Amino acid sequence: MPLKPSRPVFAVIAIVAVAAGLAAVYVTERGAVESGGRCAAAAPRAAALKPFATGDLAALLPADTPSDLSDLVLRAPDDGERRLADFAGQTLVLNMWATWCVPCRTEMPHLQALQEKRGGPDFSVVALNVDVGGPDKPTRFLSDIGATSLVDLRDPEMRTFNDLKSRGLVLGLPTTFVVDGNGCALASLAGPAKWDSPAALALVDAVAETNAGQSDTP
Repeated sequence: MPLKPSRPVFAVIAIVAVAAGLAAVYVTERGAVESGGRCAAAAPRAAALKPFATGDLAALLPADTPSDLSDLVLRAPDDGERRLADFAGQTLVLNMWATWCVPCRTEMPHLQALQEKRGGPDFSVVALNVDVGGPDKPTRFLSDIGATSLVDLRDPEMRTFNDLKSRGLVLGLPTTFVVDGNGCALASLAGPAKWDSPAALALVDAVAETNAGQSDTP
């Protein structure tokens, strides 16, 4: 007669399963960036990014139909309101992160380096923090690691995070979106990446090039 696993064995199995699930959320899950509407015309530009999903950016997921993120309402560290539409005309790398997310903390210096190399009137790295509570902790963290050139925005009540999650655009942290000058998410990447690598710089340059000369309406 087969032996039945004891309860402690079941407990170990359950713990391992939960841990594996969490790892999948933070590192390997890919949230689809799909929707219709005003960004549907950006689909060819998104499809053109598929060759960049390799090497350091192997987890990059170009959108079948890009989502409109221009309506996102965010907060500045001083609690002032900002909208992603305020960055119209700029190519953005929009990174969602939290101080308690270890891969996020590891990734942040690479995002700072990307901003230093490519930041300007036509490109910005937007660091969207989702720590619940006051602004002190993320401000202190960014200062301590020298990530002071990023566009520092906040989602202290996780409203934006939950909105994007309900739309199937984000499953965990970190999640990064490549956004064109019309606020359309051309691609997403779930998990950390070396955003200052040659592959990432080539991606940013390609998006910026296609963004140049685009009209305000996709």
